[in-house]
Amino acid sequence: MMGRRKGEVIKSFALTLLAILIMFIILFPVYYIFTVSISPGSTLATTEFHLIPRNVSLDSYREVLFGFSGSKLSEDFRGTIEGSAHLQEGRLYVVQGIIRGEVKYGPFTGMTFEVPAKGLIFDVQSRENAQGKLEGKVSGLFILTRVNEDGTIGFGLLRNVTLTGGKIENTGVSGRMERYAVIRNAGTVHFTNIGKFINSKFFGYLRNSLFIAALTVLLTLLFVVPAAYAFSRMKFFGREHVLYFYLMFTQVAGGLGIAGLIALYGMIVRLGLYDKLPVLAFIYASGSVPFNTWLLKGYIDSISPDFDEAALVDGAGYLQIIRYVLLPMALPGIATVAIFSFIGGWTEFILASLLLQQEHQPLSVWIYTLLGGIGRGIDWSYFAAAALLFALPVFVTFMLAQNYIKSGLTVGGLKE
Repeated sequence: MMGRRKGEVIKSFALTLLAILIMFIILFPVYYIFTVSISPGSTLATTEFHLIPRNVSLDSYREVLFGFSGSKLSEDFRGTIEGSAHLQEGRLYVVQGIIRGEVKYGPFTGMTFEVPAKGLIFDVQSRENAQGKLEGKVSGLFILTRVNEDGTIGFGLLRNVTLTGGKIENTGVSGRMERYAVIRNAGTVHFTNIGKFINSKFFGYLRNSLFIAALTVLLTLLFVVPAAYAFSRMKFFGREHVLYFYLMFTQVAGGLGIAGLIALYGMIVRLGLYDKLPVLAFIYASGSVPFNTWLLKGYIDSISPDFDEAALVDGAGYLQIIRYVLLPMALPGIATVAIFSFIGGWTEFILASLLLQQEHQPLSVWIYTLLGGIGRGIDWSYFAAAALLFALPVFVTFMLAQNYIKSGLTVGGLKE
C-alpha cells in the first residue's frame, strides 16, 4: 500500500516536472523577446544570453508608444520671429534671426520648436526702406520628417509663413514669405506628452488595426449567426452537403495563393475600392464565414430545438428567436467565433500590405517594415517591444474569454 502511494507521488511529481519543462519550452521564445525588449542596444547576432537581463530599461516601450522617428508631421503653427533685417522696395530681408513656433492640439500644446530664420524673404505691404532689429508674430505650416537623436531637426520645412504685427525699428510690416524654408540638421524641436501621443506611429496604426478587427467581428457575426441557425434548424435541399462543399471549396481556392491575390487585387482596383479599410474587413469576414458557420452550427446543434418550438408557439418570428432565445444560449459559441474573427483581422498581413497604402495600414504591416534590412541595422529592442505590444490585445482577449472559448469548442462536439 505504501509502495503504491509512493509510486503515485513519484509519478505525479515527474509529470508535473514534465509539464513545467514543456511550458518553459513553449514560453521561452516569448520570454526571450521580452528580455530583448528591455535590454538597450540589444542584438540577436550574438552567442551571449543572460537569463536575467542586465541594464534593464523601458526606453524601447517609451519610444514605440510616444516616439517620433520619421513619420511625416504637417501642422499649422503660431509663433514669433526676431533678429536683424532690412526693408527695401516692398521686401523684407531677414539677415539673421530665429523663429519660435508652437503647435497646439485643441487647448493643449503638442510641440514647440526653434529654427534659424537666416536668409528669409517676405513680400510686405510697406514701401519704406529701413533696417535694424526685427520683431513680430508669424503663423504658417510646419512640416517635419526627421528628428535627430540630439533633438535637432533632421529635415523640416516652413510653408505659407505669414508675418503679422511685425516691427523693424519704427516701421510696421506684414506680409507673406516668398518661398518655403528648408531646415536641415538645425534648430530644435520638443514634443509634449500630448504631442508624442498624437504623433506616435504606433497609435495611428493601432487605430487602423482596431477598426479592421472590430468591423471584421461585426460583419462575421452578422453573416454567421443567421447562417448557422439556418443550417442547424431549417430543412432545405442540400443542407447536409452545401456547407461542407463550401468549406472544401474555400480550402482548395486558398491553395491558389498568388493567382488568387492577383485576381482579388485586380477586382478591387477596377471597382475603385483600393486603399479602403472597410473593404479589407469585408474580405476577412467573407473568408471566415464557412469555417465559423460550421463551428457555430455544431454548437447550436447541442441546444434543444424545444426552445425554438416553444418560442414559435408563443408567436415569435425567426429573428426574435435568434435574438432572445439563441443568442443568450449560444453565447460561448458566438464568443468563440468572435475571437477567431478578431484574431484573423488583427494578425493578417498579406492582403493588408497589398490593398492598403502606408497611411491606412495596420500594426501587422508596420511591424514588418521595422525589419527593413532583415537582420542588419535594426533596433531589435524597439522591434521586440513593438511585437509584444502588438500581441498584447490577443493575449488579453484570450484571457478574458477563455471559459467561453473552452465551452464553445467542446460542447458543439458532444451528442445528447
